[in-house]
Amino acid sequence: MRGLSALARMATRARVPGVPTRSRSWVLLVAVVLVALNLRGPIAAVAPVLGDVRGSIGIGGTAGSLLTTLPVLCFALAAPLVPALSARSGPDRAVLLGLAGIAAGTVLRSVDGFAAALAGTALIGLAITIGNVLVPVVVKRDFASAVGPVMGAYTAALASGAALTAALTAPLAQALGGWRAALACWAALAVLAALAWMLAVPGRAASHEPAASTPPSRVWRSGIAWAVALFLGAQSGLYYAVTAWLPTLLADRAGYTAGAGGVAMALFQIVGVASTLAVPTLATRARDQRGLAVLVAALWTVTLGGLLGAPGMAVLWTVTGGLAQGAGIALAFTLIVLRVHGLDTARHLSGMVQAVGYSLGAAGPLLAGALHDATGGWSAPLVLLLGAAGALAAAGAVAGRGTTIDR
Repeated sequence: MRGLSALARMATRARVPGVPTRSRSWVLLVAVVLVALNLRGPIAAVAPVLGDVRGSIGIGGTAGSLLTTLPVLCFALAAPLVPALSARSGPDRAVLLGLAGIAAGTVLRSVDGFAAALAGTALIGLAITIGNVLVPVVVKRDFASAVGPVMGAYTAALASGAALTAALTAPLAQALGGWRAALACWAALAVLAALAWMLAVPGRAASHEPAASTPPSRVWRSGIAWAVALFLGAQSGLYYAVTAWLPTLLADRAGYTAGAGGVAMALFQIVGVASTLAVPTLATRARDQRGLAVLVAALWTVTLGGLLGAPGMAVLWTVTGGLAQGAGIALAFTLIVLRVHGLDTARHLSGMVQAVGYSLGAAGPLLAGALHDATGGWSAPLVLLLGAAGALAAAGAVAGRGTTIDR
């Protein structure tokens, strides 16, 4: 309750022109949460109906995997370009453009044929990248006195969006007569977020943004920036690898059925919401974030070590893994905000960190799957992921230092 009341007090200070400040601030907060629901949900929606999608459009497993991995590759490739878009149009208009792209891509993905599915998926990934990079910048600009609670709400909404679409897409497919309508209907969530965003930031133009003052090269030369990027990369690699392979791993090592594996995956996602809410507030109140980074790495180590040595206790490891993934992504995005002072630097840092981080993250499930195919078991992939947890701790020890790259 204390964190929520603090959020209510601080949100009234958001600098949004137009109607009375208190009302507008709450509208902006709701808009941030609605945008966040769209930044993972369209990707997670595919997994529950992927078998139907593959059968309907006649593609194999490798081609089908592109419908879930391509957006992550788009995150990496497009993130460095988003600061230029923001400088040209302003972050508010750019986020609105991203929401339009998510809605259009979601509909296009459901049109008949693999080409349309692939094009829609790519458009979704590119559009999500805009929100990934710029929503933390908007939070820093408009909620400077409440970064922790607002980033907590933002990252919790990221996890909630994935859990929501993962849980409801299959029932929607049954109710609406197939996967096409079930996937396409999530475009309504992007439209709702766009309406809230337009209400929260009416008429704010690019001229309201401060002139660029930080050259991108300064960010790319910063050791702190690289540490934050590697932290996000290790965290993303762990998250996407476990998300991709946990049900299969539990079936092989613990005898889980497909249904039980799905329940375990839902638990993994839902538990993460609690830690995404808590960690940003803890991070902003601490003098530095090294202790939190080590805690995240320790939770991942316990999870992976448990799956390796005691797979029969998989429920426990699913819970600790959920706490780890929620805390890790929340801390990574909060570090982007805390490691800079100026908004221009924040744009460049967010783009750079996500370009590097998601490049590494996309490799996680691929390497884990390749090792599993090569060895016929899960011991080698789990050892690899334990190494990634060690890299997470090392990067966090640097990224968590209480300093910034622009002062």
